[in-house]
Formats: sequence, C-alpha cells, structure tokens
Amino acid sequence: MRSPQGTMSITTISCLLLVTVLPATVEAVQSTFNYVPIGQNPTLYTPGFEPIMHLDQMTFNDTVFSDRAFLVEFYADWCGHCRAFAPYFRQFANMVRDWYPVVTVAVINCADSFNQAACRENGVTYFPMMKYFPRTATTATQGKLFETPHSAEQIRDTLLRTVSNEYMFNRYPDWPNLGHIAVDSRTTYGQLWDGVPPKANYMAILFEEYDGVGAQFVMDLISRNHILGARRALSNSPLVQMLNIRNFPTVALFRRDHQQALYMQRYTNQTVKEIDDAITGDMKQGGRQAPILTTTYAPTTTTTQTPLIDCHSYPDRCRDMYYVSETDMLKAMRMALLDEVTRVPGSIRGDNFTNLHEFMTLLSNHFPVLSFQNDIRRMRAKRTTSVILRNSERARLVFTHMREFLEGRKAVGSVSADEYRRQFESVERVYASPFPVNSTWQHCKGSSPQYRGYTCGLWTTFHALTVHTYIDTIKDDFVNPMKPLSTIQGWVKSFFGCEHCRNHFMHMTTTLFPLNERRVRHPHDMMTYLWRAHNIVNNRLHGDTTEDPQFTKMQFPAPFLCPTCHSGGQFSRRQIRNFLLRYYGSIKPHNRLADQRLAL
Repeated sequence: MRSPQGTMSITTISCLLLVTVLPATVEAVQSTFNYVPIGQNPTLYTPGFEPIMHLDQMTFNDTVFSDRAFLVEFYADWCGHCRAFAPYFRQFANMVRDWYPVVTVAVINCADSFNQAACRENGVTYFPMMKYFPRTATTATQGKLFETPHSAEQIRDTLLRTVSNEYMFNRYPDWPNLGHIAVDSRTTYGQLWDGVPPKANYMAILFEEYDGVGAQFVMDLISRNHILGARRALSNSPLVQMLNIRNFPTVALFRRDHQQALYMQRYTNQTVKEIDDAITGDMKQGGRQAPILTTTYAPTTTTTQTPLIDCHSYPDRCRDMYYVSETDMLKAMRMALLDEVTRVPGSIRGDNFTNLHEFMTLLSNHFPVLSFQNDIRRMRAKRTTSVILRNSERARLVFTHMREFLEGRKAVGSVSADEYRRQFESVERVYASPFPVNSTWQHCKGSSPQYRGYTCGLWTTFHALTVHTYIDTIKDDFVNPMKPLSTIQGWVKSFFGCEHCRNHFMHMTTTLFPLNERRVRHPHDMMTYLWRAHNIVNNRLHGDTTEDPQFTKMQFPAPFLCPTCHSGGQFSRRQIRNFLLRYYGSIKPHNRLADQRLAL
C-alpha cells in the first residue's frame, strides 16, 4: 500500500473499501453478579462486590430476556452525569438487593466499543438511561424508560410501582403475592396462607389504610421465603377487628400451626429485624434450630488511587502533568465521530447531518498536524522548528475523505448510521488506523479510572481547533471567528451523549454566556471565548463529586502554569492569548513505540 503521505485516488480507495471484515461470532452466555464484563473501558461499578449485575454485548440478550424482570442502567464511563448518578444508583441497588428473585438491577457500559450494538438496539440516545424490562420481554423495544433522579428512594418507589403493576396484570405464581388479602365470613385460617411458599412456616401480614408500604414490605422479605411468607391487608379487612388493630400500618406475625399472633407492632424501620428476632426466639423455644434469615454479601471495595501531588507545594511537578497530547485528541475524535454519531440506529438527517458535515469540515481543515516546539510568537520566522504529528496527519486524511463522503450525500441530506459507520471504519483502515484506540489516556488520564478521559480529550480538541484555526487563518482578512465555535456547538447539540452535560453546554452558550458576534468579533476571540466558557464550566463543577482531586476544576490556567496570566487577582487577556497559543500549539506526539510495548 502506498505511504499515508502519498496521494491516493478516490477510485483506488473505493476499491479498497469493498473489502469487508465479517464479525466474529461468539456464543452467548448469561451474566451473574460475579461476572466481569468484556471490554477495555473502566466500569463505574465493581463486579462481584455490589448487588449490581454487569452486562455486555455477549450476555445482554440471554440474560435480560430470560425468566425475571430487569432494571438496566445504560451508562458511559466518561459521562460526568453518569459518575454523579452512580452513588445514588448504588444506594438504590443496595435498597432492593433482596428483590433479586423478582427483579435484577444491572448495568452496561455503552462507552465500551464491545457493547455498541446492544446499546444501539436499545435506542440509547443519552447517558445515563434506565430501562425496565418486564419478565415477559423478548426484545429491546419492550423496555420501559425510567427517569434518573438523584434519589435512591425515588428510583425504588418507581420500580416498586412498575413491578406491582406487572404482577397485578400477570399474576406470576412464583412471584410473591402483592395483592391484598381478601377475607370474608367463610375464610379459614388455612386459606390465609394461600400464596405463601409451602416450606415457609411463618407469615407476616402488614395492615395498611391505603396502598402504602405494603408492597415494599412484601418485596423486602423475598429473601426469607424459605421460612417466612409476607402478605398485605387493608384496614377494612375483618382481620383488623379480630386482632383489635387500631393504628396503621401494623405488622402481625403468625406461625402456620398457631392462630395467635406471635408478634404485633406498628411498622417501623426496625420491623424486619424485630420479625427476625421473633422467629428466632419462637424456634428456639420450640427446640428447633434457628434459621439463617438474612443474606451475607461481600463488602464493597474502593478503587486504588494514585498518590496526589500538592500543586501549591510542588508547582514544578504539577506543571509537568499539564500538556496537550496527540494521543488524547485522536482517541477523543474517534469516539466523537464513530461511537457518538452512530449510537442511535437509523438515519443521520436534517440538522444532525448538517452539524456532522460542518464538524468534519472543521477537522479536515484545522485539526492540528504540526507541533510548534518554540515560542509561538516567532512561528512565522521559524517554521522549520515544527514537528509533524504523523498520526494526526493520517487522521486528517480520514476527516477529508469522510467530508467528501458526506458531501456526496448532501443532495438527499441524510445518511444511514450503518453506512456511515462502515465507511468510517473502512477509511481508517486504508490510512493505517491513525486513531490509537488501545492506548491509555495521557494528560487526560485521571488519578483513578472514574475521572477525566473522553470529556477531557473533547475539551482539549475543541481548544486546539480554535487555536489552530486562528494560526492557519492568521493572514485571512475575511475569516469568520464565529464559525469554528458554532461548529463545535452544533456537534455538541446533535451528538454529545451525556444529556445533562449537553444541556448545560447549550444553556451556557445560548443564555448564560451567549455565543454571538458581540462577544466574538476578532479572530483571537475564537480562542478566548472558549477559554472563558470552559472556566464557567470549571466554576460550576468545582467541588462536584465528579471532580478529580488531582486535577481540580480551577480557573485555568493556574498560576503555576502561567504566572504572567494573573495580575491583581484578574486574568490578563493579552497574556492569556499568548498562553493559549503556546499551550495548544505545542502538542506531545503520540508514542507508537509505547503502543507496541503494550501489545507484547
């Protein structure tokens, strides 16, 4: 094949694109709570140490479309809102861990390329997304969308209502009876036990005035069904008068061969423990071995974190951690152009098609292919000091070909996501796969896996695009400084998968800090507008749970990066412009030898 720097005709490329690679077939298996998902990306939850089942492309269908209901969170490990949502989802999963025989809590990481087909089939258009799959579900379209509130209790209550409705409609015989006990003058004591597992020798009945906590009470006791059955009854039941119950909700405990209540108290947070104690005491009194009523779970582990460096005490060490990485930008752009754009099956059309074409055009014209190792202000006099970014040079050829491909579809104004994906994957193979998908993040690597990554790579690329557009057009008297910014805004609006983050970005650039010609009048404003916008984001997220403790959301650049940028507690605009040119003009090249060592 000709060198990537050589000229290759579209006809030759088209012939090469006819070569397709058939996907390897794998045998589907069912997941378990100890299953470690296939893939290269880090996970937000710990397999085997939390009551959360991990799914992937190989296990999704055979696991979810089986014999129980599922609540699945579709997340992206790089998504800030997913990271912020994770503690609430984890708390919720622990709340309902005993509901496992009825409904399983599961997750799948859609940021991992291995899982893309499963996420597309489920119509995942934003992160995080939750879907409830009823027990009878056999296809992804039967999943019901759930909201993702930052409240474990709200998620639990929504799931409880959904499970209760499914039971009332289907009456599965192996699910706990979530209906109220129907009692009349002919009902016998033995008939009260209908629906209680035959092996269970005890029954707890919760009496409630309305449709309240009874269903949750029944679900919370599922794990004890080998010894205890749970039912619920309304306050107008004849049993209330028989037991002389005056306050609600109240719980009464019975033994199968004994019609008198062994325990009867108002329902509180301690009720389940009190029932356990009553059963244990009754069995010991009868000379029987006390049962094990609760399930022991493995403890949750914590992620190992890199030792932190105090940037106030060691500014030189911190300064070395801040740089622009070719690896980070290439990884981010492949995810942005392939994973994000093709996440949803169907066609890319309308504004989405236009925004994709505009963004591809910006990349094909101004994605950095040179790193200036000297002071950027002396650039025009010392061009020979620049270093060619070889991978980026080939990536630009991919961007150019994809721009031409999209221009060929402008007449119809659309392209199918599958056709676009096939074209992109084929073109990148033609140009020797310039995107280092198997490399680790460099500057964008977090102090632990749940921090930074893709979003850091996106911001880095956006800044680099504005800086290199400015450099490339410095002699152009008619350059439109709004164009690169509106193009970036268009891509975010159409394709950025973190819905919460996307909404914040759009609110900032349209309302809070509007992108308009009053703010962006001069060519250098394209750099400084994005710099100011990013610092607005940093201010909003400072102290957030998603903040990397090593790379805090400071106002950028910090004094240890640019002492001259700070003057009297304010930023010097002139010094900021010079810093942005130096910082985003000097790019650390991708280390291909490091990739080869990793592959060995």
